[in-house]
Amino acid sequence: MNSILKVLVTAAPALLTLSMLASPAQAAGTSGPDTCASGYVWREAIPSDHVCVTPQVRQQTAYDNSQAGSRRDPNASSGSNSCVNGYVWREAFQGDAVCVVPAVRQQTRNDNAQAANRLAPAPLASGPDTCLSGYVWREAIPSDHVCVTPQVRQQTAYDNSRAASRRDPNGPYGSNSCVGGFVWRNAFQGDAVCVVPAVRQQAIDDNAQAASRIAQ
Repeated sequence: MNSILKVLVTAAPALLTLSMLASPAQAAGTSGPDTCASGYVWREAIPSDHVCVTPQVRQQTAYDNSQAGSRRDPNASSGSNSCVNGYVWREAFQGDAVCVVPAVRQQTRNDNAQAANRLAPAPLASGPDTCLSGYVWREAIPSDHVCVTPQVRQQTAYDNSRAASRRDPNGPYGSNSCVGGFVWRNAFQGDAVCVVPAVRQQAIDDNAQAASRIAQ
């Protein structure tokens, strides 16, 4: 177990029972494009938080959520979301102001950075769009059957999950404008999910290779 989390779990034995708060399917992330690789579960800092983490991190997250009210200092500089001394905002997602110890915030950043690498590639059905061995459907949208590597599929799912946080509604293209450093993915016509430029180039390359990756 990560040494940081070992200390935290030891200090808070009650959190060891918190994995029972969700159904087994939710805890394992066993459905949909956000299915976790073996050994990981959804973090669920909020119900829609499907970043895949270890079971210990999920338990720590639930415990920190349960302690949120007791760790706030409403008289401090940031208002009602201010943390008492020794705690900082977790920042698991945009706007996450749950107060945690600094080690947990760092763990959260590490887990967010590894999110795309912890998703399980989904098996594909047979049919005219069946991919060659080693490739899977990208599914930027459900009908997107461009064949890509499992890593690209995982990145695509992650970028979809972060889409709202990367938009600048006051930008030149209205509600679909991207914040600085991001561009439209353009995996398909009208695809305005904001990604880093390297991901858009990957989408262009995968689209160009699409026909050569279909099983004959």
